[in-house]
Amino acid sequence: MGGFFLISLDKRYDTDLERFAEGTLGALQEHIAVIDAGGAVVFVNRAWREFGKANSSHPEALCEGANYFAACEHATAEDAGDAARFAAALRSIISGDLNEFSLEYPGHSHDQQRWYNASVTRFELGGRVHAVITHANVTTRKLAEQRMSQSEEQLRAIFEASRDGILVEHDERIVYVNNSYARLLMYAPEELIGAPVSIVMSSDDGKRMLEFGRRRLRGEQAPATYEFSGKRKDGVLIDFEASVSIHTVADRTFITTTIRDIADRKRTEEALRQSESKYRLLMEQASDGMHTYDSSGNFIETNLKLCDMLGYTREEMLCLNVKDLIPPDELNVAPIRFDQLRAGQTLLTERRLRRKDGSLLPVEISGRMVQDGVLQSIIRDITERKRAEEALREAYDELESRVEERTAEIAEANEMLKSEMAERLRAEQERQELLRRLVLAQEEERRRISRELHDQMGQQLTALMMGLKALDAASYGRQSIIATLQQLQDLTNQLAREVHRLAWGLRPPALDDLGLHTALYNYVEEWAKRSQVLIDFHSSGLESGRLPVAYENAIYRIAQEALTNVVKHSEADQVSFLVERRDDQIVTVIEDNGKGFDVEASAQASIKEGKLGLLGMRERAHLLGGALVVESKPGLGTSIFVRIPVEEEGRGSDACE
Repeated sequence: MGGFFLISLDKRYDTDLERFAEGTLGALQEHIAVIDAGGAVVFVNRAWREFGKANSSHPEALCEGANYFAACEHATAEDAGDAARFAAALRSIISGDLNEFSLEYPGHSHDQQRWYNASVTRFELGGRVHAVITHANVTTRKLAEQRMSQSEEQLRAIFEASRDGILVEHDERIVYVNNSYARLLMYAPEELIGAPVSIVMSSDDGKRMLEFGRRRLRGEQAPATYEFSGKRKDGVLIDFEASVSIHTVADRTFITTTIRDIADRKRTEEALRQSESKYRLLMEQASDGMHTYDSSGNFIETNLKLCDMLGYTREEMLCLNVKDLIPPDELNVAPIRFDQLRAGQTLLTERRLRRKDGSLLPVEISGRMVQDGVLQSIIRDITERKRAEEALREAYDELESRVEERTAEIAEANEMLKSEMAERLRAEQERQELLRRLVLAQEEERRRISRELHDQMGQQLTALMMGLKALDAASYGRQSIIATLQQLQDLTNQLAREVHRLAWGLRPPALDDLGLHTALYNYVEEWAKRSQVLIDFHSSGLESGRLPVAYENAIYRIAQEALTNVVKHSEADQVSFLVERRDDQIVTVIEDNGKGFDVEASAQASIKEGKLGLLGMRERAHLLGGALVVESKPGLGTSIFVRIPVEEEGRGSDACE
């Protein structure tokens, strides 16, 4: 309440004065209570009473007649600490040990935050000690302080998070630097606080910058941004860019300087200057024309090569637009693609540029954007290339003409070749047909001769044998005649056996009468007796029906020729013979363990010597659409594989040709 409130409670004072005092205290916003030395509440104002009603379920515990010390002792756990401290201070003031006491404490409700400042003042009246207790609501100030504190913390956090250095000065002395500023100059922040600002400036720039600051303080114009050389703690000078502002707080004027290390930028600028110098040198020495232009096509720079190519001076070229060099009709057909160039694309195109004398120059143009708003073109004279391309086109046309002529000749020759091949195919078909008929005729002739030998010659030999036997019976006792007759009988028997063998070899009756399996079995058995070679014969699938005569003849003759070759050439003592009828083919395998031979060399020798053994076997298989393969090596025996396709309709039939 800002002062002492002297309240007379003595009944000797006038009632009007007492009412005036009560009315005055009641009008105050502070919560005021008066207690005696024992802590008994003797008076509370209206604000105290209303606060008690609004925030306590027992407001009478804090009004007249209640004991304030007892109320402090019954404070809840949340408020017990502050209440105990306040009660102790209150006793000390009543006892005279303290003159004044105040305590700031929170008094939050369920729906808002509140803070209060409690103060105690001791006074005596009529020899009695009393105390005035005042509770003032300081919530507005407390919230403002909190906001200010948060703002300061946020501002400090922003300053400390900044990568730029920040310095605040007053009267040319440093009052604040952030960590970035101290780090850039290799100081600790506390080393700079209170130091003169000249400590961080080079001697050359110090006076200039201090003068800038003084001019700002006088309200005069001074650069807001400039470059200077800062001096590190170790004395090394660093290039900085400074941004300066001025502000006033509590009637004190401060200058804030933000600095940024521009050493990298300086190096980049120097490198750029050197690069530009090299670029200009290269541009002038380039063998191609080069120029730069803006996004509208206006020339910015050009080299002398391009000027020479087009017949202009450099000054004339710099007054042109790139569109001035392109014939209008060609520009309408193929406009310059500025949008794509500005988008960063590199474009390669061919055009004709108009020289100063009006002639057209064929060129190849490579265009790109070199920096924002600046485009570059490299222009190459392709006159010689165009001439070469034209010569190449003429040569190509001539070649095409020759190719067409040659193609027609080849087509004619191809037709002749096709005709010749067709003729050869017909001749081969006729040859195979003739060979087939020859084989059939040969087999038929073998059959006829075999029957004649068997029927006629056999009957005659039988008659001769019977006559010789009759003479033998009539010549009983005549030894000389009997011996001669015996010789004639033996000769006749030998002749009969030979005739039988010849007839059987020409055409075994079993092949016609009993089929391929029986004929092969009989032949193999007879061959083994004659050759004294062990043979293992197996057949499969032949029992289900007869094969066409041509198939049986071919397989029988191939087997006959193969076994004959075993006896003549192989010197084998074991032979394996397999004949198997599968779903769509007849497979024949004949293997021996003889001395073997070189298949290719033997085939060549057979052709030269007119031997037709293997060739005849292959021809028999080929006539029926089959194949015969011979595998042999010297010392490793010989294997013959025969595969002949069989038509489905031929299965199980006795079809003959």
